[in-house]
Amino acid sequence: MAIDGPRTLAVALGTLALAVLTGALITWQQHRDAAHAEVAMAKLFLDSRLDAVALELQRLAALPALQAPLQDCPSALVQALLRESLASALVRRFDLVHAHSPLRCGPEGEHQAEPPAVLPTRGLALLLGEQSGVKPQWVLALPHGAVLSATLDADALRLSAGELPDRQAGSPTRITARSMGAGSAVMWGPRAATQPAWGLPPLQLLSVRHNVLLTAESDRADVWRAALNNMLLCTAVAWLVLGAIVAQVWRRAVNRARLVKRLARALAKRQFVPFVQPIVDLNSGLCVGGEVLMRWDHPQRGILGPGEFIDEAERTGLILGMSELTMSLAAHRLAPLAQAQPQLYFSINITPGQLREPDFAQRLAKTFTADTLPRQQVLLELTERDFVDPLALGQLIALRADGWRIAIDDFGTGQSSLSTVEKLPIDRIKIDRAFVSTVDEKTVRRPVLDAIIGLARELHIPLIAEGVETRSQWDYLAARGVASAQGFLMARPMAIDDFVRWTAQQAASPNAGAALPGAATQTRLPDTSLAQEGAGASGALHALWQRMGSTGGVEVRDRLHLLRPYTACFVGRQALDWIVRELGVSRDEALRQARALVALGLVRHVLDEHDFEDAELFYRLSPSSHAQVVLAAPEAEELKRALHSAVNIPWRDHCRGLLRHRQCATGSVLVTWIARHFGAPRATAAQWTAQAMRQGALRHVFDDQPFRDDNTLYRLG
Repeated sequence: MAIDGPRTLAVALGTLALAVLTGALITWQQHRDAAHAEVAMAKLFLDSRLDAVALELQRLAALPALQAPLQDCPSALVQALLRESLASALVRRFDLVHAHSPLRCGPEGEHQAEPPAVLPTRGLALLLGEQSGVKPQWVLALPHGAVLSATLDADALRLSAGELPDRQAGSPTRITARSMGAGSAVMWGPRAATQPAWGLPPLQLLSVRHNVLLTAESDRADVWRAALNNMLLCTAVAWLVLGAIVAQVWRRAVNRARLVKRLARALAKRQFVPFVQPIVDLNSGLCVGGEVLMRWDHPQRGILGPGEFIDEAERTGLILGMSELTMSLAAHRLAPLAQAQPQLYFSINITPGQLREPDFAQRLAKTFTADTLPRQQVLLELTERDFVDPLALGQLIALRADGWRIAIDDFGTGQSSLSTVEKLPIDRIKIDRAFVSTVDEKTVRRPVLDAIIGLARELHIPLIAEGVETRSQWDYLAARGVASAQGFLMARPMAIDDFVRWTAQQAASPNAGAALPGAATQTRLPDTSLAQEGAGASGALHALWQRMGSTGGVEVRDRLHLLRPYTACFVGRQALDWIVRELGVSRDEALRQARALVALGLVRHVLDEHDFEDAELFYRLSPSSHAQVVLAAPEAEELKRALHSAVNIPWRDHCRGLLRHRQCATGSVLVTWIARHFGAPRATAAQWTAQAMRQGALRHVFDDQPFRDDNTLYRLG
């Protein structure tokens, strides 16, 4: 896997920029929240102080001496002003000021002063001319033109640490109270005339009751310090999250690359084999054909379904070679059954990628011939989405003109138009299992399913229902004229050998037409069994295989290639020379018969990497002694249950290098436990464990190693 440098750099820079922006936004939000909280507390503090002063002013304004215009300062007034000035905790002195006269009354008596140029009728004011400290002034206008003022102590409106208990770094460092047009007072922060450079825009809050505007400002140093801390924290979190994402993506990429590598190797080793799921007639219950499905014959895990590999195979294009291999094997292995029962048909799934290949029609005609699986018994299946592709549609029309039969798979879930269905000659329509699964015992009608059935009836196209799993689904479809169906109710996908036996057992059943099929017992046998018994390959091919291995046959001996020994093998080119001489046929016909032997499992490449080729390649005959020894079914099931329910097997985490494997056990521990549990010799227990792994009860931690009686790690399947 290559690393895209520019893209990686762009992601790193983007992550850094996002972290910086997030840190800045967090700082801004923290500032706004802190400023709002502190200015709200300052407003409550200011309102309480000014309310107390206003109450004292109103008490003075109620004196009888102030109820009429004054020409002088009565002693009673002076004494009252002195008394209140000494008694007040907040006010330094109370004064009576005439707005248009130099007369001023204070605690010390009457004195003359220039009337102030601007004196608010009510509100917070600044006493100008003070060089040290700021003395706020709170005034109350009287009816006869005088103003009663209260000069507060310089620190009367200053906040203490007790009033702001939750201050943090980055919160406002200066709070100012400003009267609307008459000056201001600093409630928190420095009083100096030269103020620091403030960082973020100030937050303001108006005290409507006293017409005072409070402003909270933050110092730039505090703001930048908080922003830097937040940016560093966000960057660390972003890198941790990005690292986790990269690790997960890398892990998935490694797993995907590993799977692609394994799929490519499996294709080279010809490990993809055909399975068949029977298609039965809904009226008679008899088998009318089967759908050929692809399975991966994994050397360690046994038969794997398409869910484990099909998406990656389609993404990488390996599906083309896998489909070609599966079709070739199916054509040869189904040939005896198709020739014996020509009424059967077999559906083959093809992909748009195959249809886009210019020589696909020629390869298709070469694979399905009168000697293998005749084209009149082949049904080519494409999903409904594939009909949208113009190239695929054109190829389909050409194939239909050549005599191939076409079926729409998963009908109702794609994008093809009804006009396409009407114009293109379709031989079968397969109803998607999603519609069939909606039918249960209480179902009276299903509008969409009934519409599909009605459409097919109008077009005179037989239907095949997929995913039939219950008797109620069978009855519902049969009552509406659906021709045939496939699903677990009848039979699961099975190996071709099993399918041949299944059809033979069904045909031999005396009430095959009256009961649901699928009651026959399915037993998994090696793929060479039919050839060895003479039932899965033609007598001529079986006789040819026997003559090849007998005296006077092909030259079978040990050979050496690139310092690697190969025992009991023969050369493909020399074998073709022998077949040409022995049968008196052309070289092309000899190659065709040799490939049929490979497809039937009678001949194998020494490394399982090639079909039969006219080249210097080594091949082996596959005698019956090569058949794999398998456990009896009850023993295999019992072993699976024992492994899954065992409580004394030390399933635990193991560290190997830098990797940690969870809930695993070593091969030697498993063999020891199985030998003790079943009372079997260790060699037999090792064989049983290996077979359990092929049947899916166990898995190697990387799925790429066979079973070994050593410290190799395995986990439950």
